[in-house]
Amino acid sequence: MVSNKKRLYIALYPSGVARNDERKYHWGFLTGPKIEDEEEVPGTRYHVKNHPIQGWVYEERHVTNVQSTVTLLARILIAKIEDERRLVASFRNTPVVQADPNWRCRAWVRAVLASIKRDGRAVGTSNLSWAEIEPLARDYVAKKAESGRYGVSQIENMNQPKPTWDMLEDKEIVP
Repeated sequence: MVSNKKRLYIALYPSGVARNDERKYHWGFLTGPKIEDEEEVPGTRYHVKNHPIQGWVYEERHVTNVQSTVTLLARILIAKIEDERRLVASFRNTPVVQADPNWRCRAWVRAVLASIKRDGRAVGTSNLSWAEIEPLARDYVAKKAESGRYGVSQIENMNQPKPTWDMLEDKEIVP
């Protein structure tokens, strides 16, 4: 029997603070099906965002297409989901820090990865190492930017699937 477990991705978006390498990207998670052979592939986005009045807030939102959410730069496949309920509990229960002015979305992503790893049952085959994920993701998006993937000439491709790297098989699955 072929497994059809949902997938967990790290998602990178532009943060609007391009002058600061550490804060260059907004980090979050996407979940979606293993098979992505339809034009629109529904899934869910999980992230924290800095709201002007409320400060940092957790958000989970259904998306119509995990391959190409608004402003998505790239996805990094990091895990096969075993127990989605446990995974979502890790997202929801990871603290959102208000008191530290240097705390950002990437700190939350790193904390979620540690929570998933501690749980041990939310995902199966996976790479949850922030020390490996962060540099790979940054390098991947930088190379795509250098190649012109996000340039003005690519506007007609805005709704096309975004670049996706599979850390489980160490290969690009969407250029």
